[in-house]
Amino acid sequence: YDAVELGRRLANQWQGTFLTLNTPALLPDADMCSRLLKLEQICNVLTRLAQADLALVGIGTLDNSVFLERRTLTIHDVQPLRVVGAVGEILGRFYNAEGVECDTPLKDRVVSLPLSVLKNIPNVVGVVTGGDRGLAVRAAIRGGLLKSLVIDEAAASAVLGRNL
Repeated sequence: YDAVELGRRLANQWQGTFLTLNTPALLPDADMCSRLLKLEQICNVLTRLAQADLALVGIGTLDNSVFLERRTLTIHDVQPLRVVGAVGEILGRFYNAEGVECDTPLKDRVVSLPLSVLKNIPNVVGVVTGGDRGLAVRAAIRGGLLKSLVIDEAAASAVLGRNL
């Protein structure tokens, strides 16, 4: 299953509403992103998402990111994020060790909720597996981006700074 199918099934099982944002997550330039975010259909979905009671979010790292896996970003795109201290990614938004979104040109090309809006959702659940995400999870917690975690043993040990 992919994230969309899992989300749809969970929403159905919990008698919730499932919304999709049918755009690329990352656009070629800030101007195009700005124009797209002004479209009524996009505004409506983002407004409804901002009013959610529950958000399930994945947590990526600079080395283990769906954006690298799907070739949305290249190693060359990631280098400026490293320079400004990015350690994790949620909703396509890269953040530093304090859980604050990194100020790079990439920030203005992402089609998603801002992290400041995500913080206002009553229950944001991070879903994490793997021992390589400890720093990213700690930073998300420190920044108040998460309210709950669904986590495997390897990731939990990494968050706690323990080796298995």
